[in-house]
Amino acid sequence: MKRNWIWSKMINLVVMIPLVLTACGGGGGNSSSANDTSNEGQKVHLTFTVWGDVNTGANEQQLADEFNKAHPNIQVKFEPIPSDGYGTKLTTSLAAGQAPDVFLIGEGDYYKYVDKGVVEPLDDYLSNDSSFSLDIFQKDLIDSMNINGKQYYLPKDFNPLALWYNKRMFDEAGIAYPSDDWTWDDLIEAAKQLTHKEGNKYTQFGFNAGKWEYPIYTFLWDHGTDIANEDGTQAEGYMNGEKTVAAIEKYVALSKGEERVSPTPMDTETLGGDASMFMTDKLAMMVTGRWIKSDLDKSDVEYGSALIPAGEDGTRTSIIASAGWAINAASKNKEEAYELVKWLSGTEAQKLRSDNNKVLPATVAELEEVKANEVSDQPVIAMMDYARKPVTLRSAHGPIFVEEFSKAMEKILLDQQDVKSALDEAAKNVDSKIK
Repeated sequence: MKRNWIWSKMINLVVMIPLVLTACGGGGGNSSSANDTSNEGQKVHLTFTVWGDVNTGANEQQLADEFNKAHPNIQVKFEPIPSDGYGTKLTTSLAAGQAPDVFLIGEGDYYKYVDKGVVEPLDDYLSNDSSFSLDIFQKDLIDSMNINGKQYYLPKDFNPLALWYNKRMFDEAGIAYPSDDWTWDDLIEAAKQLTHKEGNKYTQFGFNAGKWEYPIYTFLWDHGTDIANEDGTQAEGYMNGEKTVAAIEKYVALSKGEERVSPTPMDTETLGGDASMFMTDKLAMMVTGRWIKSDLDKSDVEYGSALIPAGEDGTRTSIIASAGWAINAASKNKEEAYELVKWLSGTEAQKLRSDNNKVLPATVAELEEVKANEVSDQPVIAMMDYARKPVTLRSAHGPIFVEEFSKAMEKILLDQQDVKSALDEAAKNVDSKIK
C-alpha cells in the first residue's frame, strides 16, 4: 500500500548474500522449533511486526493477546515499527539474523522479498493442515501472493484505489458530484472550477496529481499505455513510448503553470499532505485507497467516493493495494509462526480490521457482508472489478521499473528534464539493469 512504498526501495541496499545464506532451508516438514530443543515444556517465543505504531496497531495487539490465550505453549510479542523506518529496520534485522518471526509485506514488494530468499514458502504447511483452506480468501488476492508457483504470503487486508471527493467543496462551487460516466477530461474540467487563487497564492486545488506512482499507472492505463511490457522484462517502447510520453505530459501539466489544478509535491508537503489538505477543504479530489476512511471519519470533512474516471475509449482501471503476512525463512520456530500467520489472516482478524480500520476484508464471506451493508463506499468495492497488476506484481524486475520511473517523474516535476528525455533515460537504465 502507499504507506509501505516509502521503504520499498531500501531492501536492495541492505539485504545481501549473507542474508540469503541465512534464509536458506526449510519447508513445513523441515523447520526447527522449540520442540527440537531440550527445553520441552517451555513456551515458544515469537515476535511479529507491522509498519505503524502502538495506536495504529491496536488490532494486531488485540489479536496477539487473544492468540496467547488460545495457545498456552506459545508467547507472541507484537513489535510495530514506525512507517518511515520500516524498510530500513526490517531489512537490517533480516541481514543481521535478528528479524521477527513474522512480518508484513506490501504488495509492491512481494516479488522482491521472495527474490532475496527471506520469506518461507507456505505450501508444505498448508498441504499438511486440513483445518485451514485458502478457499476462504478472495482468489485474485491469494493468486497475487503466489510467486513462481509457490504461496509465500497470507493476506492481512486489501483496498482498491478509487476517487475520493470533498462534497463541501463541490457544493460550494455548485458542481455535480463525480458520476460513473466521468472521463479524465471531465475530472480535469471540474478540477479547474474547484481550484482557487487569491492573487498569486493558491488557496485550494481541484485534484492531486502527485508523484505517487499508483494513480499515475491508472492514468496511463486509461490512456492506453504502460511503463513496461506485460511480463515486466522491457521498458524501451513502453516507458518512453509515444502514448506514455503524451499521457505523462498531460498529467504533469495538471500541477504546472498558471492553469494548474493540482498542488506540486512541494505544495503538498508544505500543507501537510493530501489527506490533510482534503480534510481542511484545500483539496477537492484525490485517488487513494479506503484506508484513508478511518482518518476521514475522525474529521468533519464531508466526503464521498466514486469510480476512477475512464479514458476516452471507456477503459477504466484501478489497483488493489494489499498486505501479506510472511514467515521469516530464518525463524527457528516456523511451525508456530505458521499458526500465528493463520491467526492474523483468519476470519476473526478480517472482521476486526474491517470494523475498526475500514479496510476491506480479504475473506469471501466477510467481504460479501460488507458489500451488503455498505452504502456510501460502494464505488470503492466496485473498483475491484477494474483492478490491474502493476509491474511489481508481474515481475521480479518490478522494483527496477519503479525506481527509474520515480526518478524520471521527480526530474520532470522539478523541471530538471523534459518528459521525453527523462523517460528515454529511465527506459534505457531499466533495460540495462535487467540485462
